Amino acid sequence: MSGPALRCLVLGRDASGESHDLLTLLEPEEGLLRCLLRRRRAGAGDAPDLFDEAEVTLEKSKDGGTRFARDYRLLRRRTGIGRDRRALERASRLAGILRRNPPPPESAPVCWKIAQETFDAIATRPRPDAAYFKALWLILKDGGWPVHEHWFSRLGARQADAAAVLAAPLDAQTADEDAVAALSTDLERWAAGEVHYVLP
Repeated sequence: MSGPALRCLVLGRDASGESHDLLTLLEPEEGLLRCLLRRRRAGAGDAPDLFDEAEVTLEKSKDGGTRFARDYRLLRRRTGIGRDRRALERASRLAGILRRNPPPPESAPVCWKIAQETFDAIATRPRPDAAYFKALWLILKDGGWPVHEHWFSRLGARQADAAAVLAAPLDAQTADEDAVAALSTDLERWAAGEVHYVLP
C-alpha cells in the first residue's frame, strides 16, 4: 500500500543493484528518508537528479526497512547549479551535511525551507559561497545550538566580516571569497566539535 505523494528535495542518488537507485530525500514533515526507485528506460520520464524538487509516492515498508518509490514526479530541476563548478561544490556540500546530519522532526520543516531556498539561490544568483555559509548558520541556529553565543563571539576581529555576509543579499556581497570560505570552514569545525556534526 502506498502513502500520499511527498514533496521532497533530492540530496543523494546512488546506484543500488542493477535496476534501482537509492534516493536520499529531504521532506518537510519526515525529515530525511531513503527509498529505492526503479530506473526508468530512456525516454520514459525524468530520472531523479541531485537538487531536484519532486513529488514521490512511497510504498509503506512492511518491516520498517527501506521503502520503495512507486512514482517520481519532477516539479523543479535546478540546472543552474551544474553550470558552475563553485555552485556545484557548495550545493553538494550542503546536501552532504544534511545527509550526514538529519534534522530532528521538530526542525524538519524549517530545515527543508532553508535547503529549498539555498538551492534556488545557488542555482540562480551570485555568491554560492555566501549562500552556503548563510544556510549552515541558519540550520544550526534553528536547531537550537548556541552558534551566536559560542561560535560568533569567538571570532574577534572577524565578527564584522561574518555579520556583513549574514546581513547582505547575495547580489550585494562584498566579502572576499577566501574570507567566506574560511568562515564556513570554522563554522563547520565548530559544528563538528560542539554539535558532533559529521562532515562530508
